[in-house]
Parts: sequence; C-alpha cells; structure tokens
Amino acid sequence: MEKKGGIFYGWWILLSGFLIMTFLYAPIANLVSLFTKPVTEELGFGRAEFTMYYTVMATTAMIIAPIAGRLMKKLDVRVYMTIFTLLGAGAYIGFSFATELIHFLLFAVPMGMALAGAGLIPVSVLITNWFNAKRGLSLGIALSGTGFGSMILSPLVTWIITAHGWRTAYLVIGILILAVIVPLIMFVIKLSPADKGLLPLGEEEALDKAVQKELAGVTQKEAFKSVSFWTLCAGILVGGIVVNSMIINLVPYLTDIGTPAQQAALLLSLASAMVIVAKLLVGRLYDKLGLIKTLTFIVASDIICFLFLMKGNLLIPGILFTVFSALGSTAVTVTPAYLTAALFGEKEYSSKYGTISLFTSLGAALAPIVAGLIYNINHSYGLLIKMLIVLAVVEFVLFFIAIRSKPQFNANSDIAEKNAM
Repeated sequence: MEKKGGIFYGWWILLSGFLIMTFLYAPIANLVSLFTKPVTEELGFGRAEFTMYYTVMATTAMIIAPIAGRLMKKLDVRVYMTIFTLLGAGAYIGFSFATELIHFLLFAVPMGMALAGAGLIPVSVLITNWFNAKRGLSLGIALSGTGFGSMILSPLVTWIITAHGWRTAYLVIGILILAVIVPLIMFVIKLSPADKGLLPLGEEEALDKAVQKELAGVTQKEAFKSVSFWTLCAGILVGGIVVNSMIINLVPYLTDIGTPAQQAALLLSLASAMVIVAKLLVGRLYDKLGLIKTLTFIVASDIICFLFLMKGNLLIPGILFTVFSALGSTAVTVTPAYLTAALFGEKEYSSKYGTISLFTSLGAALAPIVAGLIYNINHSYGLLIKMLIVLAVVEFVLFFIAIRSKPQFNANSDIAEKNAM
C-alpha cells in the first residue's frame, strides 16, 4: 500500500456519510410528524392510521438490516448503495401521488429498506473501514447528520407544505435524495482504503503485507457463538426502548403537565441541535475514555434526563432534559456501530453490524408497545418515567457484561485493548 500526500481520502468518505445521514436518513426517520396533519386532513383518515406506515417502515428496516449487511460484502458498493437509495427516493416520490392509506403502507416498505440499506449500515461500515484512529469521533460526525438534517430540513419542508402542499414537499425530498446522494455514491464512495491504494487512518505500513490484508476480529459465525454478542444485542434492544419510549410520548406528556405550546416547540427544536453535539462528544469520549467510562456517562445521562423531564414544564429543566436526552440517545446511534468493531473486530464487520442493527430497529418498534402497556397500568406518564430509569440501569448492566465477556482476537492496532479499559 502506498501512502499519498494531500488530504486523506477518508475525510471525503466522512463528509459523504454525513450528507447521506442528512439528506436520506433524517427525512425518513425524523420528519414524519410534519406531514401527519396535512395528509390526514386532506385524505380523511385518522392520524393513528397514518402513522402505521412508520411501524411498517421500522419493521422493514429491522428485517432488511442483516440482509443488507451481507449484501454489502457481495455487491460493488456503488451498485449496492445506489439500489437502496433509489428505493428511498422512489418511496418519497410515490408518497406524493398517494390517495389512499394503503399507498403509504406499501411505499413504507422500500423506505424502510433504504433507511437500513442506504443509511445507517453503509455509513457505519465505511467509517469503520477508513478510520482506525479517531473512529469514535468520525462515527459521531457522520451520524450527527441526522440531527443536522432535521434542523435544516424541518423549516424548509414546513414552508413547502404551507406554500405548495404536502405532495410537493414529498416530491422535493425524493428529488433531493437523488440529486445529493447518487452523485456521492458514484463519484466519491470507496468501500475501503485499499480501493485507493491507502491505509486506514491510524494504521502504519505493515512489514508483512499478508498480515495487513487480514482484518482483525472474529467472524460472524464466531461472534454468534459468544455470550458477548447476544448480550450486546440485548443491551441495544433495551436501549432502543429507553430512548424511543419517551420521545414518542414527549408532546402529550409535556401537554399534560402544563407546558406552553411555544415552549414545547422550543424544546423539540433544541433537541435536534443537541443530538448533533451529543454524537460528536460521545464519539470523542469513546476514543479518549474507552468503553466502560463512556457507557457509564451515556446511561447516567439517560437517567438524569428523565429526572429533569419530571419538571419539564419549567424552562430550565426542560432545556436540560434535551441536553441529557441527546447524550443518552447515543446508546442506539454511535454506540452499536462503535461497540461492534471494538468487541468483535473489523473482520466481516458489515454482516455483524447488520445483525446488531436489527436489534436497534426492534427496540424502536417495541418502544410504543412497552410504553403503552406501562402507561395503561394507571394512565400515568410518571410510572413510565420510573420504569425507563430502571430499564436504563438494565441496559448498562448488559453492556458491561458484553464488554467483559468479549471474545479474544489479535488486533492490528491497540484500539480494542485501549477501549476495554
């Protein structure tokens, strides 16, 4: 492998990942609520019926995640990512022509495929391939595109809906995905540094070239046999329930405790900005502090955010809730991608991460069910908050067991050893 001067090409990969999360992942995952009222009022079905498409989308993402992880190893990365991106853009364009509820449910399937297959999985794989050093920070930067996308697209989409209607807004998003993402895939994306005759950032030239070609870590089959892998999956599942349960109930909860509408809107806007900062900070912490200390910080943030939420009708506690909830949310964004490499290595990373991503989606899908069951016990969000604090502790215990029971393997760098501290 030769070392080349100038800007390290991995930074272009990082920028591409950030833009993919901004213009593809963020619209699919975070802009649903902007369309709920205008669509249901025009087409005449209920809001609960309309949001069923989100459940279909999340379930599809859950199913496709392990399949996408394996496909990434078999197909040219440009062909693979283009196919899934076209599915996402096509779903949005299809939404713009929808006249019945069934149309939204049908187009939610390719949308879910794009969410996993063109968004979270390839971006995480690309960053892991290109960065040995600064991997946590790089993941944080790339994945923070979701928060940035929500910030810049929410006002734009709201204006388009107001001025030109929801159909035009859906169409514009579909065209935007095609115009931004497809050129990046075709002209910038490279699966690994070897495709450019380079080494990952932080990896020195190896004396033995054969050693360099052999990625460190355990295979997917070996990972499946370990307690660590399935405990990690369980931790991510519980984390998904913790993170998503209060998010989907935030507005009714704030309303119930007397939060003014303008203040609720402020908190929602601030939350998107805080997600960006949180992902950058936590990615950096993983690089500097290691796994246990960083995970302690994340779970503690989750617990603290719920304590502030109990007084969320007051401005300062409400703002502090958004700060700590953003930090806690990294348990299901930055953490799964980082821990997959740290605990099981880069070998067959896309396949292993594809399976782990399934549990991220499963946690999101189970969150409304679990939250609903707890709420219905005494019709109290207070009980739900207390139960989420308990689940946050369970989440940390599972992560701790996963780290302590991780399989041993010889690494080409000291990252895995350092991270375990």
